[in-house]
Amino acid sequence: MDGIKKHINATKDKEHAKLLDKPEQFLYQLSQIPNFSQRVFCILFQSTFLECITTVERKIVILQRVCKNVQGSESVLRVLGLVLAFGNYMNGGNRTRGQADGFTLDILPKLKDVKSSDNSQSLLSYVVAYYLKHFDEDAGRETCVYPLAEPQDLFQASQMKFDDFERDLRKLRKD
Repeated sequence: MDGIKKHINATKDKEHAKLLDKPEQFLYQLSQIPNFSQRVFCILFQSTFLECITTVERKIVILQRVCKNVQGSESVLRVLGLVLAFGNYMNGGNRTRGQADGFTLDILPKLKDVKSSDNSQSLLSYVVAYYLKHFDEDAGRETCVYPLAEPQDLFQASQMKFDDFERDLRKLRKD
């Protein structure tokens, strides 16, 4: 843009200035618009803001729905109760574990790695089988209802990081 302005200023003859090619003439005419760069920034911001805010809002709605579903689910409480009961039973009398009662949430993905003595099933599969046998009357029937939020919502919520939310919101505030 500066090169075009220098060319125009160097050639005081306005007829000679028209020797610019069409793209350069277009850019020169744009540069003559007052506050052009600020106007372009505003137009771009208006066109992208709604999309950005909608993306953040959609993520928050999914996270809220999953949290509400998990917090209000009797099935989740029962499964966690089974994990607690079986874990406490397995740790009972174990000197290295100090007969620890309770568990932290980071143990849940590891339930599939805890195997029975004959290696035929995992603790996770045992918990599921026990739950289905004792707490779910509709197990195996068409009337059986999945007790949690939609699996894709659960997966998306599990992949969300609060740092990403903060970064997105900071970017929106900055712009």
